[in-house]
Amino acid sequence: MFLPKKSQVLIKLVEQSSVVEEGAKILKEAFNNLSELKHCCARLEILEFKGDEFVHEITEEIEKIFILPLDKEDIKEMTDRLDDILDEIEQLANRLYLYDITKGNESSIEFSDLILQAVKQIHKGLILVNEHKFHSDEFLECFENLHTLENQGDKLHRRVLKELMSEASANFNNETLLSLIKWKEIFQMLEDTLDICEDVAIIFGRLRIKYR
Repeated sequence: MFLPKKSQVLIKLVEQSSVVEEGAKILKEAFNNLSELKHCCARLEILEFKGDEFVHEITEEIEKIFILPLDKEDIKEMTDRLDDILDEIEQLANRLYLYDITKGNESSIEFSDLILQAVKQIHKGLILVNEHKFHSDEFLECFENLHTLENQGDKLHRRVLKELMSEASANFNNETLLSLIKWKEIFQMLEDTLDICEDVAIIFGRLRIKYR
């Protein structure tokens, strides 16, 4: 008797999110200790390759297996957003290295911690998705926490931009201007990463509506 192959795609999404969480931990480590930046970049390159493998495996599975636990579009969007987060994290670390950033600041460390918290919420949420607990209090909490963390990131970004401009105005010279340009881009990338995390929250919200 022929039995359809059972999809493992949700388990793979959970595993992919674990890789992203590891990347977020390394990013925070990089901002906390810029002397280890080169080593962090090398570790992130390996993780990014591993993350790409998950995207390929998940994409192949949703094309080959007829019966899936969620709509194909939801699974594809989820794996793509996870991939985007890890890509942004790797690019951030590489940008710090290319710009020869040797002195950090508390705001960048705070931002990297927000990203790590958000990715942890995504990982926890995907575990609940795998268990089909779309209407549990825990899943709702993940959804709400992701929005809260993104809002905190917005406020932090506005505060940082104001501080950067004030510093540049008070001590205007070529060195200060170059530092402003570098850090403005880095903080924009940090906010963009947190925005993608919120995109996952939007998917979580859609799952709560679709799968009653």
